[in-house]
Amino acid sequence: MNRTDTVKNFFGLAKMPFGKSVGVNELFHSSSFEEACARLDMAIENEDVVLLTGAVGSGKSSVVRHFCHNLDPNGYKSVYIAADSFKIGEIAKRALMGLQAEVPYSGSLALSRLQQLIIKLNHEKSIMPVLIVDEIQELPTTTLVSLKNLLNYNMDSETLLFLILCGQNSIHETLDYPCLEALNRRIRIRCNLGGLSLEETSTYISRQMKLCGVEQSVFTDDTKAAIFQHSKGILSTINAICFESLICAAANDKDIIEPSVLEVVLQNRHSKE
Repeated sequence: MNRTDTVKNFFGLAKMPFGKSVGVNELFHSSSFEEACARLDMAIENEDVVLLTGAVGSGKSSVVRHFCHNLDPNGYKSVYIAADSFKIGEIAKRALMGLQAEVPYSGSLALSRLQQLIIKLNHEKSIMPVLIVDEIQELPTTTLVSLKNLLNYNMDSETLLFLILCGQNSIHETLDYPCLEALNRRIRIRCNLGGLSLEETSTYISRQMKLCGVEQSVFTDDTKAAIFQHSKGILSTINAICFESLICAAANDKDIIEPSVLEVVLQNRHSKE
């Protein structure tokens, strides 16, 4: 029996909680999550670009997953790009690939073909592409400047592409650069994803355990409060701490995770940092 099965059997779990493999219908809807989704809904109805920001691990990808899952597939086609130090031509190439179109070698030709494809999809098939560019703080400033080229159609009188820009909070400082004024002004709807509250953290932990088959309380209220304090409500940190706590508790034959178990987990995490 492997370690995972040992932990699952010890707590009576159907599967391990606090992992990445969460179905879109199982995503936790915090107040910040709900507000971000509402802003995205408003943006796609009225704008051509929106900015979604948040700390590392705050759940930006989950918001985008939920939003795209609920789009009408007959009217929208979403493409996700994880950004790096790309030029605009590379963004265009990856967008063409996501739209199952032929990808040319030349970046400038790729940009031109993408613009033509966007027009064709809208006018001939009534499909608006939704382009998600994640980790935009990794993009060179020159690429950020060029993003507006993806949005200008018929002398900027038509909205044929919806662009979702996702990034860490540091991108706000970058957007204040004078060379990015045009893009910055264009982004009229912005969403910032905050951490969970104490109450939400407690509810989230219990919900994760229930989704995996355990109804009874495993994490004490004091433990949940300590997890919130340490994680500042950031989902990825909550998940990591809870996952390690389950392993530690099972190894020490403890079916209730009290602050003493959490203290050991946090000490181990600090020693690895």
